[in-house]
Amino acid sequence: MTAFLIVCALILLNALFVAAEFAIIGAPKSAIDARAARGHRLAGVVQGILRDPRKQDRYIATAQLGITLASLGLGMYGEHVLAEWIYTRLGQTGAPAWVVSHALASVSAIAILTYFHIVLGEMVPKSIALQYAERSVLWITPIMVWIKNLLFPLVVGLNGIGNLVLKLVGVARQRQSADQFYTAEELQLIVRESEQLGALRGEAGPMLRELFEFGDLTAGEVMVPRVHLVGLEVGTAPEEVRALLARSPHTRYPVYEDDLDHILGVIHIKELFRLLLQGVAIGPQHARPLPVVPETALLDVVLSTMRAERTQMAIVIDEHGGTAGVVTLEDLFEEVVGEIDEGPTTAPQVYQDEEGRLRVPGTMRVDELGQEFNLELKHQEVDSISGLVLALLGRPPVVGDTIRYDGLLFEVTAVMGHGVEECAVWLSE
Repeated sequence: MTAFLIVCALILLNALFVAAEFAIIGAPKSAIDARAARGHRLAGVVQGILRDPRKQDRYIATAQLGITLASLGLGMYGEHVLAEWIYTRLGQTGAPAWVVSHALASVSAIAILTYFHIVLGEMVPKSIALQYAERSVLWITPIMVWIKNLLFPLVVGLNGIGNLVLKLVGVARQRQSADQFYTAEELQLIVRESEQLGALRGEAGPMLRELFEFGDLTAGEVMVPRVHLVGLEVGTAPEEVRALLARSPHTRYPVYEDDLDHILGVIHIKELFRLLLQGVAIGPQHARPLPVVPETALLDVVLSTMRAERTQMAIVIDEHGGTAGVVTLEDLFEEVVGEIDEGPTTAPQVYQDEEGRLRVPGTMRVDELGQEFNLELKHQEVDSISGLVLALLGRPPVVGDTIRYDGLLFEVTAVMGHGVEECAVWLSE
């Protein structure tokens, strides 16, 4: 009976060390950090191990040493005990002694031990440790720390030899590298899987996905283009200002001199009202200077520039130094949370018509249209639907023009100036 208890103890020890190894590998660092910040003592110990590659190496080395010793003990002691027990039972059947002792007993003992060793000593603890990594690592770590201190010289010696071998083959194990952290693509995959499993609710998933794409966008892709700019020229009379405010109400207006290539700054609606009450025309001194960014500036850079200049608008210039448009803080915000309209309720910019076609504005980005159809839609030379239609037509569009691009059909339904105001889009057969 004692022998069988020893065999069971060896299997349980093997299971403990296997669980310890996989628990420390699969431990969620963010959850452990949160517990440690709340004063959880064991979480603080685990946090220290996860942050120090040397401690993590020794922890895993202790687990691997324990697995090796438990497996060797199970093989050397367990096989002998179990074979002896099987020999005793089978010997009563009258079979030849050499068959019983050298064949059936040994083979049966090895098969039984292997089964229990793999299932109970490896597979089960590994699955539990990976599925409940946080709880497992908090429960097992005190035991592992005690065993590591008990076997410290052996653990340090073996770990040192292992690190020496790694150094000889050019692997610097003690230094953290970028490969140990999540890439943007891996984080996006985690967000997508979490969303599918219901761990992220409401708009959290889409907003996180947009955040990952935020840094890849440029000012030219999100700006209000020059042709849609509504500005105020220096010297504009109060009567003209009133008419413009009634026709195109905004919170801020660019102030320019002569033309939009010479924007002096921006004026707030509050300042405009003050000037209107005083009956004063707009002057250069009323415009607050704006930062200037190129079309190719990434949104991260644009946001940093706005923050440094303490402003909510920036002028976007093209490669020739002329004004390409303006970008506002609201434009950047909407790239993450979607369109926000503070005005009265109007027809949606993107909607389905009675024929089942998608109606989209010409200012919509090509990649955003692709998302509506679950397609990866891109063009190397243009960003907007209007630009795409112009590039493919090779001339100013007219209502009724139809083009085909990457499995989609586009029909121009409205034009504004020389550009596309609205298109109907549907999948080509």
